[in-house]
Amino acid sequence: MNRINELYNKAMQQGATEAELKELVELMSDATHESESRQLIREAMAEGDTSGQPMQEERLLQIREVIMKIASLEDPSSAKPGRSLFPVKSAGWLKWAAVIVLTLGAGSYFLLFRQNTGTTAVQSVVSAKDILPGTNKAVLTLADGSSILLDSATNGIIARQGTAAIEKQSDGTIVYSPNGATDDKVMTNTLRTPRGGQYKLTLPDGTKVWMNAASSITYPASFTGDKRVIGATGELYFEVAKNAAQPFVVEMEDRSSIEVLGTSFNINAYDNESSSKTTLIDGKVRVKKGDQSEILQPGQQARIGNAITIAPGVDTDQILAWKNGHFNFEDMPLSEIMRQLERWYDIEVRYEGTIPAIKFHGKMSRGVSLADVITFLSDNDLKLKFEDRILKVQ
Repeated sequence: MNRINELYNKAMQQGATEAELKELVELMSDATHESESRQLIREAMAEGDTSGQPMQEERLLQIREVIMKIASLEDPSSAKPGRSLFPVKSAGWLKWAAVIVLTLGAGSYFLLFRQNTGTTAVQSVVSAKDILPGTNKAVLTLADGSSILLDSATNGIIARQGTAAIEKQSDGTIVYSPNGATDDKVMTNTLRTPRGGQYKLTLPDGTKVWMNAASSITYPASFTGDKRVIGATGELYFEVAKNAAQPFVVEMEDRSSIEVLGTSFNINAYDNESSSKTTLIDGKVRVKKGDQSEILQPGQQARIGNAITIAPGVDTDQILAWKNGHFNFEDMPLSEIMRQLERWYDIEVRYEGTIPAIKFHGKMSRGVSLADVITFLSDNDLKLKFEDRILKVQ
């Protein structure tokens, strides 16, 4: 085992001394070891090597504080004595220190393939520090047009629609529970998440729905007839309850539809994306638009514009990252990353010039503040400034 591997494994197991952590950072900042260092972290994360022992929060915050303090200094030698865990030979070590902090903190990682300038990131962080990530919040609109703000509603039965009771459970999930009686009157409900919100819903047939920010779903309070038909916008993940006698149909605003019997799939149909996308996780779905009809197999994605095109072998972990509480920016263009940040942090992104042709690699928790995201996106080629909920890309 080479020295980098040895030190990295000790750090992951919380067995590394401060001197060994310093040595690890210095080795990883050395240009002769850069390729090896990147591969090490990629492989460790791919194998889920978090060792079950993340760094204690107090220690993690201590290292993060030191990194940010050094990044903000024009002259690193002016740091107060006794405060720094690592001597600063060059700015190169900073990007790898950031990787170690995230890796040891929560099994998350973010690889910065350009040297971090530090100063731009810190200036942005100061004004973005109070912008927190999204939370469970949504508005339920009932058949009579009345609305319920779900994040402030108490747990228990919050409304009744025909034969169905609507319950807010202790984890925030909304569940429809029909009493089994027949109700010929269709009572249509709509659940909407704002920017900076997410929610989980169990439909009257038992289908589970996860909703990303700025999304909506329209559905009857009880399913009747020969089909279960709902409408959707934004991004949603479905685990459809099986019922061969009553197919489940999702109708989209672009006049496409997805028909299933029992399966799990993700829909991304934001109006500011280039096309709507349906990604099949398990089972089988039929995607239709106009006269065109395509059947998806697990791992395939239907991209729906003027026509339907099928992309095989997509990264389903990346597709479902939002549902699982992560950002996954692997090989993702900057414009797509920024659209995700706009929706999750309820901010506006403005480009002062052309959009930089930069792709990023890695993942991080969606539970971090906007300031943390800005810190790890800032580099020599990407200058960010944040004020008044506007993130400017310079």
